[in-house]
Amino acid sequence: MTRSTTVLICCLLQALTLASGCSTDVSAADRIAPAKKKPTPTTQPAKQKHITLELGKGVKIKLAFVPAGEFMMGGKFAPADAAKKYGGKDIHYVSERPRRKVTISKPFYIGVYEVTQAQFAAVMDSEPWKDKVMTKSGPDYPASWVNWIEADAFCKKLSKKTGKTVVLPTEAQWEYASRAGRDTVFCFGDDPAKIGDYGWWRGNMINVDKGKSYAPKVGSKKPNAWGLYDMHGNVWEWCRDWYSKDFYASGKNVDPVCVTEGKNRAVRGGSWYNDPCHLRSAARNSWCAPNYRHYNYGFRVIVQN
Repeated sequence: MTRSTTVLICCLLQALTLASGCSTDVSAADRIAPAKKKPTPTTQPAKQKHITLELGKGVKIKLAFVPAGEFMMGGKFAPADAAKKYGGKDIHYVSERPRRKVTISKPFYIGVYEVTQAQFAAVMDSEPWKDKVMTKSGPDYPASWVNWIEADAFCKKLSKKTGKTVVLPTEAQWEYASRAGRDTVFCFGDDPAKIGDYGWWRGNMINVDKGKSYAPKVGSKKPNAWGLYDMHGNVWEWCRDWYSKDFYASGKNVDPVCVTEGKNRAVRGGSWYNDPCHLRSAARNSWCAPNYRHYNYGFRVIVQN
């Protein structure tokens, strides 16, 4: 066999080896291509039960997660029947009708407590309640004597500071959060006898002690099922909506909010100065212009997802 023939045979053998996938310097294990794994679906992170907004100087706002869902919005009883059960006059109930099913299509976070004096001062560098009557000063007392314009400005400043969308709740969001999954007049049931366990109102304030003529510290009563305090009483809470007594008859059923400009803004929840008829989850207040301020008016905020 000539040298050229030997070289040719060696070249042919090497070509056959490469074609068959064999190699004298690669182990069998390395020659086996790894099986392609099926991509695993992306798991959505669980929503945090609470989030905290840092306001600076050690001041924070804690907010609780509220899931999307449906609820029956509006007064549970006809106005005449409701007035007999919870006091007041028929006129206090008519704007809560007709009752209808409403959808909150997106989850959100809402303040566990009403905005406190420490929180308001940290953001706005002002104290509207200072030297005012029927008010106690202290970091954990609710920020009262605040009008709607100031509450809205607080939200805008906090949005810029945190990079999150901080706003006042709509009436629908507020009532949904107040009910906390229950279809009852109050978050705990229909019987007003237990209202003192969950909120501050006339019956456990000025009716028992004339000296108790102020909004107490936030979070000093029981929370509702979603961990929210003072949804009944303490201070009225500003909402994003313009107030319209006929809005329930004309508003949409998914994420309703009244944006038609009127004279007054909506407030919810009642206060330490009011009777149970105003502390109901469905109760609406109709006499508050945006620049109106009073000793029993405050607010809480939400963060939109």
